[in-house]
Amino acid sequence: MTKLPTVLEGIVQGRFRHLDEIKARLTGVDLATLPRSERSLYNSLARGGTQFIMECKSSSPSLGTIREHYEPGELASIYSRYAAGISVLCEPDKFGGDYDHLATVASLTHLPVLCKDFIVDEIQVYAARYFGADAILLMLSVLDDASYTRLSTLAEHLGLDVLTEVIDEEEAGRAARLGARIFGVNHRNLHDLSIDLERSARLAPLAPEGALIVSESGVRDVATVRRLGSHSDGFLVGSHLTGQPDVDLAARMLVYGPNKVCGLTSLSAVQAARAAGAVYGGLIYESPSPRNVSRETSAEIISHEPHLKYVAVSRRTNGWAELLQDGVHAVQVHAPFQGSIDAEIDLMDSVRSQVGDGVEVWRAVSMTRPEGAQLSTALLGSADKLVLDAQDGGSGAPFDWNEVPEDVKDHALLAGGIGPQNVADALRVGCLGVDLNSGVEYPADAGEWAGRKDSAALRRTFTTIRNFHF
Repeated sequence: MTKLPTVLEGIVQGRFRHLDEIKARLTGVDLATLPRSERSLYNSLARGGTQFIMECKSSSPSLGTIREHYEPGELASIYSRYAAGISVLCEPDKFGGDYDHLATVASLTHLPVLCKDFIVDEIQVYAARYFGADAILLMLSVLDDASYTRLSTLAEHLGLDVLTEVIDEEEAGRAARLGARIFGVNHRNLHDLSIDLERSARLAPLAPEGALIVSESGVRDVATVRRLGSHSDGFLVGSHLTGQPDVDLAARMLVYGPNKVCGLTSLSAVQAARAAGAVYGGLIYESPSPRNVSRETSAEIISHEPHLKYVAVSRRTNGWAELLQDGVHAVQVHAPFQGSIDAEIDLMDSVRSQVGDGVEVWRAVSMTRPEGAQLSTALLGSADKLVLDAQDGGSGAPFDWNEVPEDVKDHALLAGGIGPQNVADALRVGCLGVDLNSGVEYPADAGEWAGRKDSAALRRTFTTIRNFHF
């Protein structure tokens, strides 16, 4: 019985069949005078911290169509806010790619652009540079050493960085001998499409000295980024981002995680929070609070900055429907402890009935009260998320974070005086995210600015969040 080609073998055979077509697209081009790239993927990844190569991809062999209305230029505009480089699929048969997509992205971003292709011939390297690439992918599962050397030498001549991809120990050893400078470990086996997220940890120590490690495939959330961050300089992420309806939101979730900035009172503060990396924006509806906003002000904020998920925060037990408007993703209940766990669960059920389907119900839990830890565990089945704070919230003081039960962490945001000076310690607790408020405000002695959000403190805090790993 004839052995059927693997997925990878089928793709490579297709690229050989496309070589004449690629040559035709370069008819009349003087390849000897192509300008060298002036944007370096290596240098961009080497800036330190957690870096990302975000990918433009319309389909894949494992998922089929990923994005029906595929506009790589639109994706590039979003990725340019968060990434160190942008990858563009150019393989047409299985990934829906085209060199036109590469040229579009190269024209619209300031970042280095990676031509993501199954390169087997020099003409593909020339085409990558002609259409605007600053780097190419060379896969050692496709190329022998002689072919790799020939193609990487041409890439160097054109000023192109090379992302050298490996999938096992043998290929990692070859990459080291060949002097790979960007050492990519693909968690996906393209022969059978399986994923092994432990592969990068095994192969990273085999990279040549000075090489940058890029983890590829299967990276879908910030928890994975933080787990793999101890041995990775960067992450190549494609399908997870391009498959989301709100790609900007998905990018913030991936890079920073589901964090909230609460007590927002102005459009400028909301815009600074979103730009820094926040996913959630808290609007407080309590007249005694210095951070109180009116319904009219909140409506204006939401309409002018719709890219945050807004959370309506109040101490009320009834009347929650009054706070609902387009753009409100959740309500956060800050009412005092109801006296018993049963009464707390009844409150959650009551609030949920008031807001209806499609709006999450969050509960702020005072972890300094005797019942705090027990209550947080008991509410896991009733509240969509918990906000763990000191007292009844808004105190600006942290509590003993060792009191957070393990089973609560994946469902909770940590709050209480968190800012640039202690956010790394807060992240080590291992909760879903953090809730920032007084810790990113101007101090009491700042005159008219006292109590307002400090956009520079926000930026410093989210930079620490981005670069944190275990």
